[in-house]
Amino acid sequence: MDGLAQLPWDNDTDIERPVAARTRKLADTLFAEIINGVYRYGTRLPPERQLSESHSLSRSTIREALGHLERHGIIKRRAGSGSVVCYRPGEPASANAPGAHPNMLDLSEIGETTSPLELGVVRSIVEPEIARLAVLNMSSRDIQGLNAIQQEIDLISVDGARFSALDDELRMQIARGTHNPLLITIYEMVNYVSKNADWAAQRRNALTPDRISEYRLQNRSLCEAIGRRDIEAAVEYLKISLADFHQDLMRGA
Repeated sequence: MDGLAQLPWDNDTDIERPVAARTRKLADTLFAEIINGVYRYGTRLPPERQLSESHSLSRSTIREALGHLERHGIIKRRAGSGSVVCYRPGEPASANAPGAHPNMLDLSEIGETTSPLELGVVRSIVEPEIARLAVLNMSSRDIQGLNAIQQEIDLISVDGARFSALDDELRMQIARGTHNPLLITIYEMVNYVSKNADWAAQRRNALTPDRISEYRLQNRSLCEAIGRRDIEAAVEYLKISLADFHQDLMRGA
């Protein structure tokens, strides 16, 4: 398939589970979509009914294809929760094998059940440490990337949705600057909930031009503090921004 060097089942020698051509084709398609980021780690695939309609296949064929993906560690099926992606592109096969992620989280479900208050609490715990480590560990290239995002933010005055997307990107760039894989993964989860929770639209709706201007100034100060390696200032600016973010979220909660 285009963009895939090898499918996980290309060397499958399990002759006890023959796979029909249409089942294999659907499994190939779904795996390609997972590789290409259409369905990311921790998110759910569409329900069987929707897959059946969109691919013009029977429900039994859909179930067979999902079972094929599950046997190869691509998804994990849960009663009442659907099919959750547990495959991380780029990891060795052993890391994606069945049972490799016994406690794998369903981020879409977490996003549905997390409140604005709970998100604010987690961000207040995680982000100050991220800022501290970013000041210590960011490379010159990391800081250049951060400043490039900030320059885009500086051009926004009224588009709350665009500002929110870039603000999330800015904070994700700071998290990557820690060069701590576990901390980056944790913040990816935080960022996912922040962007995809049902109530996240409150944040965008609350962003008046005046509020966007205030956030722009805070972000600029944060980036400048990181650029001059000032840990105390970076943490302080981030805490101020978090306090305002939390206030905006709770305003309509």
